[in-house]
Amino acid sequence: MKKRLLLTIALSGLSLKSFSQSNGFFEQDYYWGGNRPFSWVPVAGYCTAGNWYFEARGNYEAINTGSLYLGKAFRKKALLSYSITPIAGVVMGGFNGGSVGANVVLDYKKISFSSQSQYTFSIKNPAANFTYSWSDLTYQLNGWMAAGVSLQQTRGLFEKGILIKGIYKNLSAPLYVFNPATSKRYFVLGLNAEWGR
Repeated sequence: MKKRLLLTIALSGLSLKSFSQSNGFFEQDYYWGGNRPFSWVPVAGYCTAGNWYFEARGNYEAINTGSLYLGKAFRKKALLSYSITPIAGVVMGGFNGGSVGANVVLDYKKISFSSQSQYTFSIKNPAANFTYSWSDLTYQLNGWMAAGVSLQQTRGLFEKGILIKGIYKNLSAPLYVFNPATSKRYFVLGLNAEWGR
């Protein structure tokens, strides 16, 4: 909580100017290991030149569940580039309800920090409501590779991970290992594309 407060205070003094172009991305993540079933999670997002943000997800909040989000991005390219996007959306399928959250990206030279946090609630079962966040801190080793650490939090459970990411132009392929030193180790492989950034 203290870290979020400090980040909010630090960013509040920055001028929120919009980018002049639209951008978008597509991610396809594959999960396996750690006594969990193999699953795939597609996510696509698009931000207009006017900073309206749209995102669609599959199997993200729960298996056999889709979600749609709308938000407004505040972003700037500078020595410290940032994008802060509050979002709200609907969740349908195996889990039915809504979700509110924020996507945050900070870039400084070869260091990048990204975080996605959300509170998701069920319209049928309040006991199923949950908070979730996924944060990555990476360092770009060269033009084609980055490495870093990751932290996931779901319902009060924190999972630490490491990652290595291959990069080629607007394509990237991160490989995560969560709980690497335990029997609950599992892997996430991403295949990502982005444009207009």
